Amino acid sequence: MVFTMCSAEVEEARADPAVPLTSSVVPIRVLWVIKGLGPGGAEHLLVSAAAAHDHDQFQIECAYVLPWKDHLVGALEEAGVRTGCLSTRRADCLWPRRLAALVRSGEWDVIHVHSPLPGAVARLAARSMPKDRRPAVVVTEHNRWETHRLPTRLLNRFTSRWDSAAIAVTDEVRESMRGPVAAHAVTVRHGIDTARTAAARSQRSEVRAELGLGEDEIVAGTAANFRPQKDYPNLLKAFRLLADRKVPVRLMAVGQGPQEAEMRALCTELGLDDRVTLTGFRNDAVRIMAACDIFTLASQWEGLPVAVMEALAIGLPIVATDVGGVGEELHDDVDALLVPPRDPVMLATAIERVVTDPDLRTRLGAAATARSAEFDVARTIVVLEETYRRVARPAPVVAPETAPAEAAVRKPRTPAAALEIRHAAPEDRAEILELLGRSLGSDGDPRYPELFAWKHDQNRFGTSPMWVATDAGRIVAFRTFMRWEFERGGSIIRAVRAVDTATDPDYQGRGLFRSLTMRGLEEMRAEGIDWVFNTPNSQSRPGYLKMGWREVGSLPAAVRFAGPSGALHALRSRVPAERWSQPLDVGEPFLDWLSRRGVDGRREEPKDVREVRTRMDDDYLAWRFGTPLLGYRVIDEDAAAIVVRSRRRGKALELAVVAGFGEADAVDRLAGDTAGRANADYAIRIGAPRPLAGFVPLPQGGPVLTWRAVTNSGMPPLSNWALSLGDVELF
Repeated sequence: MVFTMCSAEVEEARADPAVPLTSSVVPIRVLWVIKGLGPGGAEHLLVSAAAAHDHDQFQIECAYVLPWKDHLVGALEEAGVRTGCLSTRRADCLWPRRLAALVRSGEWDVIHVHSPLPGAVARLAARSMPKDRRPAVVVTEHNRWETHRLPTRLLNRFTSRWDSAAIAVTDEVRESMRGPVAAHAVTVRHGIDTARTAAARSQRSEVRAELGLGEDEIVAGTAANFRPQKDYPNLLKAFRLLADRKVPVRLMAVGQGPQEAEMRALCTELGLDDRVTLTGFRNDAVRIMAACDIFTLASQWEGLPVAVMEALAIGLPIVATDVGGVGEELHDDVDALLVPPRDPVMLATAIERVVTDPDLRTRLGAAATARSAEFDVARTIVVLEETYRRVARPAPVVAPETAPAEAAVRKPRTPAAALEIRHAAPEDRAEILELLGRSLGSDGDPRYPELFAWKHDQNRFGTSPMWVATDAGRIVAFRTFMRWEFERGGSIIRAVRAVDTATDPDYQGRGLFRSLTMRGLEEMRAEGIDWVFNTPNSQSRPGYLKMGWREVGSLPAAVRFAGPSGALHALRSRVPAERWSQPLDVGEPFLDWLSRRGVDGRREEPKDVREVRTRMDDDYLAWRFGTPLLGYRVIDEDAAAIVVRSRRRGKALELAVVAGFGEADAVDRLAGDTAGRANADYAIRIGAPRPLAGFVPLPQGGPVLTWRAVTNSGMPPLSNWALSLGDVELF
């Protein structure tokens, strides 16, 4: 993962001596380090801070550890903070090494840590650097130290002595800190964009209609993840008491987490399904809260919850437990009703008071609005930026750069703008195919026009948009995006795959590849496409990176050799595979299998709601693997089924396992058996190695997946992509 990458425009300027870089302003370079970017309070505080920082003065990037907690990556990217995941798979024990290397890269003036364990790793890495290159370390503590596991707490205490500055979100958190750091820690009230949050009130009626809530119905809302800290049993038991008392109030609870299934079961057990709605994760939690009449929080312990700040900005009367920053900032019966933790009777009684007393609701709501300005993020940013300036190592003096003298007389090359760029028309097809063959080197196979039409005209996800550049009416460059759709957490992600681009050899070096690609991206953005992806080779990858593509990483790939001779043939055949398949007499044609049995429930469930996988229905399968042009076959042995094709790679015969259905071990065993029956030198697939099933890591690694935002700025980390060879193979 590359964390520091300039924009395509700056890269071009640096590569072009005719464009001087004259600015002498050197921003302070800050790396934020956090465990995850899920929808929690600390994570939302980062998003608020990112939007408020002066990005001319501070160049901020963020590294996180847990790939399945990437919910807020897009929001950080949109706020100007480049974000990268330190883990390449779900259970990745190498993230500390990657974090240490990132810290020691010398790119940073300040490391700002927001989680104790990654913070300890970052401190140790910084401490190992020469003093003149060592970044300062700033820590923000979001929870009391005793809430951390003992090993983490001990490591945190040992390494925190090296912090240049320490910030606690509440006095209670600061007082829990131990060791030398406790002497210089300060409490800084963090904040949110209060104006933006308050604006959600205008959507109250709209959201209530979406949720099926009556305008006169009194609704209490909470935004809290399903963790022991938030004490959902306390909250649900309080609502059982309210139901028994016939108090007319509903609960809307927004959140996710490890206890979600347990709490849903408890809700049903308590007979609350008719008056409690557990929404699960919502990226519009503020809209849901703005549709409520009361905010409640039942936590056992807290820092200073973002949800409470949001409730103040919305102007909701608050009923909460008197813990942490809640009790420090709010005052019982003045701007909230506060009750002891773990006491459902007191919580239910306080909620009942607010429900049954309209004047009390009005008074508490007005008090919340009056207090909200104190929690605006602008106040926090003043303190943070001053802290960064104070602790950052001195920046080097940078003299303005000037262009070489010869650049002033260098002749510009003929720009792409001199040519016409337009949409490809049906009558252009023959000329496009001829250009593809001439620029890329065609094998002259008469099947290629039919293959091109299959990819771009018959695609299950829609016809490919195409663009051409012409000179005096002659097509000299071509670009197309192949449509694709992914699933993630029950939502559809509309994507395009960057494939099939060509420039006439006589017109190369004139920026046509870039011009056509950027034109395509503009149109995809207007259409609402989420992102673009591809697996470019090492020759074309730099061009994509200059246009804003990012490397997600090398997809895991595995191979099973058919004995020593198969391994030898494979190692001697490290060349691209042939496009066309070899005849294969194992299994059955794909469409025959699909009509006879098909997947039949054997597709593995996602490991997590953040997993990204191709949207795979029967129409997709019939299109993707049903074409006779590539000779896909299916081998089905009840417990597992695999889709394969045989192709030459140099002198080796390769069995490409492009899709598998069923339990992973059964799929791998079937693939190994099939490779033997097909007389292949080896079987290859995308996915983690499974040595016990005979699949070892591919020696040269898998293809490099690249990605670029179109309308969705959140790049999924590598381990969240559940791809098969059928999703990425070149055809």
